Amino acid sequence: MEYRDFVEQVKEQIQDFLPEKFADAAVEVNQIVKNNDCVLDGLMVRIEESNIAPTIYLNPYFEQIQDGAELDDVLAQIASVYQSHYIDHDIDVSAVTDFDKIKEKIVCKLINEEANQQFLQDKPYSKLEDLAVVYQILMDKTGEGTATITITDNLMDGYGITLEELHDQALQNMDTLQPHSFKGMNETVAEMIAVDIARDQNIGMDEAKEMAMQMMPDIPDTMFVLTNDTKVNGAAAILNDDIRQEIAEKVGDFYMLPSSIHETLIIPKDAGMEFKELEQMVQEVNQTQVAPGERLSDHVYEYDAKEHELFRSDRAEERVKQKEEKRDNRHERVSVKEKLAEKKDAVIKMNAGKEHSAPEKKKEAVI
Repeated sequence: MEYRDFVEQVKEQIQDFLPEKFADAAVEVNQIVKNNDCVLDGLMVRIEESNIAPTIYLNPYFEQIQDGAELDDVLAQIASVYQSHYIDHDIDVSAVTDFDKIKEKIVCKLINEEANQQFLQDKPYSKLEDLAVVYQILMDKTGEGTATITITDNLMDGYGITLEELHDQALQNMDTLQPHSFKGMNETVAEMIAVDIARDQNIGMDEAKEMAMQMMPDIPDTMFVLTNDTKVNGAAAILNDDIRQEIAEKVGDFYMLPSSIHETLIIPKDAGMEFKELEQMVQEVNQTQVAPGERLSDHVYEYDAKEHELFRSDRAEERVKQKEEKRDNRHERVSVKEKLAEKKDAVIKMNAGKEHSAPEKKKEAVI
């Protein structure tokens, strides 16, 4: 089956797998631009009793067909996912359009600016090197993931706030809505192994994690994982300077490797690795292990704890030159000010002398 045939089959048959009340629903498939300008086909089943409908992306389900799954089984799965997310009543649109109602739900998402030219056309965003920070309304958060609405220019216009205010609000919400997770690679791998141990041996996760940790090599961590509590869009945690300072207190100045939009890897600069070597590793992993829609960047970044700055490692020399030029310009401005101050003092003294002799002459004249 070709992909387009699959999409049409889903569109025509999905109602047969839904309850009777969806018999008169309007079924549509729209192309939606996602991260890195990846275009996905989103299935929507609209019913009259609700002004909102979940979007089910069909592309990953076609992969199941390619792996040999039966179409009816895939349709049943899509229908089940739809029913678990659909809302059977109208939603108050002010829950999205009223800034006072949504300001404590705003979160950041970190993406690549160049790879998202189409996606960013109608979105307010901030820049960090070659990355872009977009903003979302966190509508729901469960153990299975999150439900978000991306803030567009139209929504932003209605809020009546500046981009700086939007960014600051999102950062303020980060600790509450998306607490960060910073763990060594040994612990991270152990948690992944623990899932299999818990399932295979039918034991609790705490016991399974303890067993997994005993399997890890007894060597210090030189690589750490930074993400959030849901591991969804967790790369944005690096935007919070309080978090960066907390990390720097533990490991010193560090490199940040953009593992994906969901997490970043932290490597202490004193671990002895060169950024060129790290950059080559990032590029290779992106090409072979990270899905196109989840890639963040091919570059390596580093954090200067003293200056509170995160910057691209390949621009470090340029950054130093810019700082030197700023210092020189500042010194020139100071020198000019000093000369002007000296001239001003000289003029004041000269005028003071004139003012001092004048009264004497006047006084003498009066007498």
